[in-house]
Amino acid sequence: MTDLADIQRDLAAARAALLATLEGVTPAELERRPPGPITDDEQRWPIVEVIWHVGLTEDRFRLTIDQVISGREVTPAAPRVRPAHMTTAMLLHEWLMQTRQPTEALLRRMQPADLDREYVRPNGTKRTPRQLLAIIVQHDRDHADQVRALRALPAQPAEA
Repeated sequence: MTDLADIQRDLAAARAALLATLEGVTPAELERRPPGPITDDEQRWPIVEVIWHVGLTEDRFRLTIDQVISGREVTPAAPRVRPAHMTTAMLLHEWLMQTRQPTEALLRRMQPADLDREYVRPNGTKRTPRQLLAIIVQHDRDHADQVRALRALPAQPAEA
């Protein structure tokens, strides 16, 4: 990714690929977890949680980018829990669209120099908006792969 137009194109392509994984998804597929026990700190999410996570991550990164380019202190985003009603493919699709729109608006107001403004993370390492945007792109791609894998799992027998 070299400039704002390339980043916008990459973001759009990665998000389109992720949204495509939701086409035709069934309610059972949305809730299906990978088989096996869940261990401490393991994130073996069903599709519904994967998509919620993608939107939350984009919100958090967008907040950070906005703080960096505005010269404000970078503060953590408040934790949010997925609303109980957010369980359909249509609502999850809308969630991804709603989290992307402010990112696109932020990119439209950014200047090329904003991409390389550094900020210091809590662990002392430095990052730039360019790096965060690249992570968002890769994050969408990685989770599109995860959703495809989750959809490919065999249906689990219903419990009696």
